[in-house]
Amino acid sequence: MDVHPFVPADIEAALGRRYIIDSEIAIGGQGAVFKATRASRPDGTAANDVVALKLYLYASQDSRVQREISAMENISHPALARLIEHGHCGVAGRPTRYVAWEFIEGESLGDRLESGPLPEFEVLPIGSDVSAAIAELWSRRLVHGDVKPSNIMLRPSGGAVLIDLGAARDLEQDHTLAARQPFGTVGYLSPEQAVGGTLSCASDIFSLGVVMLQSLLGQHPTDYDQNALAGGIRASGRKLPVSTGLLSTLDTMLSVRTTFRPSPAALSSYFQGLQQRT
Repeated sequence: MDVHPFVPADIEAALGRRYIIDSEIAIGGQGAVFKATRASRPDGTAANDVVALKLYLYASQDSRVQREISAMENISHPALARLIEHGHCGVAGRPTRYVAWEFIEGESLGDRLESGPLPEFEVLPIGSDVSAAIAELWSRRLVHGDVKPSNIMLRPSGGAVLIDLGAARDLEQDHTLAARQPFGTVGYLSPEQAVGGTLSCASDIFSLGVVMLQSLLGQHPTDYDQNALAGGIRASGRKLPVSTGLLSTLDTMLSVRTTFRPSPAALSSYFQGLQQRT
């Protein structure tokens, strides 16, 4: 079982009583995440933000954390979690990096899939929202780099939110946007990402295609075998009770050739139209 040294009372004291810690959301090797309410901003002005407060254990995580912060500091989009605040503090004498994100009510797609496959009418809005998020990131020349079920939150009111940009890459900082070494999650990497090739929004679209096909099947299409994704995979031909339009679109998303994959903006619009017809 993962453990961490963060006690709610110590966190509240470290942050000057500006945060009220509610409950622990997640524990991992990197640290812990708490649901909390931010009562005031660093300048002392009143606030009332419900946040997911991440506290990191190790300074070695700083570059990953900074990538996520840099990616999201000036972005506001309904399908992307909003950055609220970040900084450093001392929790019970331990130097700690913290980041407060908009708290997304609901469950992750990964948790939802534990109950079985999703029908087309539930998968289409996920595809529409996540591709819109990818389009917003790409408009700033950012590649998410880790699109997978656990990084997609489903709101109870409907809609999906793409979270966790710790693997994001910025074209302005790396003009070739080459991965150099594979990063992301095995089983969801695009063929070019898996070999450290040049990336673009098409890489995120491939990963989204894997996620959507997994959602329809109720299981990962290659049982997380990254090698089986190297030549691209096909959704058509599988026995799925979905429209031919969705299957053929998934085929293009999962193409080994990046130029065959649709643009994220066009994809979001197409999925919205398909929703209206199903």
